[in-house]
Amino acid sequence: MTGNASDDKIAKLLERAHEIRFKGYNCAETTIWALGQYWNADLHPSYGTGLGGGVARLGETCGALTGAIVALSAKVGRTDAADAQKKALCYSLGQAVAQEFKDAMGTTQCKDIIGFVPSGEGIQARWSQAFRTGGCGKAIETAIRAAIRAVEG
Repeated sequence: MTGNASDDKIAKLLERAHEIRFKGYNCAETTIWALGQYWNADLHPSYGTGLGGGVARLGETCGALTGAIVALSAKVGRTDAADAQKKALCYSLGQAVAQEFKDAMGTTQCKDIIGFVPSGEGIQARWSQAFRTGGCGKAIETAIRAAIRAVEG
């Protein structure tokens, strides 16, 4: 695949990712779904449901980042507990994704990306607005691109 064809494939993937995000998937679910599509892997968005909002809406590590690492783990992770080589590879690639994400976003924390902790009484309207217009879209795109680069080099 040429650089341009790959760029086109990723651009179309990101467009589809935003479409499903606006249907209601959180950042982790969206990222896992998109990377599953890209890698032709059976990755269900439900793998990331509890990671949304910075892990269960605690505002901690961004769901897009954790979703990317879940998808990356499914792609290159180990299936045998004794496989130290795949474990090391997964950690190394995960660290590369996290560093690229942090460099691009300035943080790995959901609460810093959106400007508040997305939990508590009456938070839904504020959370919905931040999800639609805040840094979530950029975070998803950044995490997807970082994971693809980590795996493909």
